[in-house]
Amino acid sequence: MKKAFCAFLALAIALALTGCSGLTIFSNYRHLENIELVRTVTADMEGEGVNVSVYGTAGEQSEARMYERSGPSIGVAMGKLILMPLGREAILSHTEAMLIGEDLAKKSIRECLDYVERFSEMRLDTGVLVVRDGTARDLLAGLSGSDTPASDTIAGLGRNIAKVGEGYFFTAREIASSMADNGCALIQCVRGVKEEKLFEARGDLNLEPAGFAVLKDGAVCEYLTDEETLGAMLLLGKYKSRNMDLALPGAAVTVSVDLAKTDMEPVFDRDGRLTELRVRLSLRANVINVAGEADITDEAVRRQCERELTEIMTGAVRAAVRRSQELKIDYLDLEGVVRRSSPLKLEDMPGAWEDIFPGLPVTVEGSGVLARTYDIADPPEKSGKEDKNPWEKLTESLKGN
Repeated sequence: MKKAFCAFLALAIALALTGCSGLTIFSNYRHLENIELVRTVTADMEGEGVNVSVYGTAGEQSEARMYERSGPSIGVAMGKLILMPLGREAILSHTEAMLIGEDLAKKSIRECLDYVERFSEMRLDTGVLVVRDGTARDLLAGLSGSDTPASDTIAGLGRNIAKVGEGYFFTAREIASSMADNGCALIQCVRGVKEEKLFEARGDLNLEPAGFAVLKDGAVCEYLTDEETLGAMLLLGKYKSRNMDLALPGAAVTVSVDLAKTDMEPVFDRDGRLTELRVRLSLRANVINVAGEADITDEAVRRQCERELTEIMTGAVRAAVRRSQELKIDYLDLEGVVRRSSPLKLEDMPGAWEDIFPGLPVTVEGSGVLARTYDIADPPEKSGKEDKNPWEKLTESLKGN
């Protein structure tokens, strides 16, 4: 009898662990065929309410689907999507990106951020993007293809955008923190562009970055140019790398700028007034292509490349600062720079930051180094100085012996 009971107990445990007969030791267990793993959520204005759509899949081998619902608020609309028309339950814990249509973003994104922050299944590291020149729903639909899931396209851009210096996917946490601390924030914009299909099984649209937008009082109020976006990335520490062409007489040299270090120093006078903010930009680049007549082994040519590189990058920083001061919106958190550097001086400084910031002199200087040309005949050292010919090194070594 005892052996029979043990055998029955072992069978019951095995059934529970395998999920057979509906038994399971996990209280939140769900069968894969009954769930929809949501990776992308969109939100657009619809009349006085909100239209939301989700893009998900029931598994890696399942075709991705798009569903949408509308409601007076994003919470109500998303609630309608929790139980899908086909009976599948939407699982939002896998959401990677939330796309907000331009019209809704210009009205306010607070409700969208609030939903991400409060709903227990959403993650604070979800990337939040603004869709320019259209609705988020149409962009998601246009990106979708039978062999090109829209979520894969968006995730791919998120992974690579900073590597090519075209932008940065700010998360819900970063945007909400900046709005709480500074009353403003930056947010990445994207747009869909119709291009010729590379293959039939992809969507009608291609996704491309469209610079940063400025958030003030929870709504998009301005867009930054590509140059201003680059400058903002440099000042905010979001820059990773960028390929750019340097124009020389009769030639173009393409370099990869893989290091950009920004140092900022506030300057106070004897009376404790903030008189200047000095920005120092240190750059390092490597040559990856030379087109035209340019002898990159010539030191004068390399120095010219370094000057051109420095001018482009410092110009981007100046443009970002200038736009911020013109708008009187400190989206670069320069006040935070001063606070971290000189907290006591900032507290005792005569005048409010809001009054001082628009007219504060900001000087930007930089130095660029061409670290590698990858030319075997005459490679410069990592310091950017001209290295000795390998045969010359060998001769000197033999003489030493």
